[in-house]
Amino acid sequence: MKKLLHKTLLVAFLCAAVFTPLTFAKAQTDANSPISPALQTEMDNQRFAFQYASGLGAQSPAVVISWIIKAILGLLGVIFIVLIIYAGFLWMTSAGNEDAIGKAKKTIVAAIIGLAIVLFAYMITIFVIDQLLIASTGDPSGIN
Repeated sequence: MKKLLHKTLLVAFLCAAVFTPLTFAKAQTDANSPISPALQTEMDNQRFAFQYASGLGAQSPAVVISWIIKAILGLLGVIFIVLIIYAGFLWMTSAGNEDAIGKAKKTIVAAIIGLAIVLFAYMITIFVIDQLLIASTGDPSGIN
């Protein structure tokens, strides 16, 4: 249990260390900026050229992370369907064996509990991401 906790904390720390600097990397573009407009234009051109050449989009990291989370939660929904089909197959081929029927029932119950956890995780994720986008950009779509 302690190893799992240590690994989880390590992964959380590494994610925070990787994604935190991305939120602070913005160039100054206001009137008091020490960067001349010509230099700012050249920097923007280079940024757009890099994005085009690398295939990276102009989306914020929060939006990309939300896409990744949605994809993972969708994959977990597919796993739920596979587990239900597997449990149904076990039940249908049990031939009255109470142990096999019990295993199938346990698999169905575990799959339904897993689906409930995934749905709650999805709802919490959507709520938190939307609130973060509204708080940081004022726009729930994340596009400014």
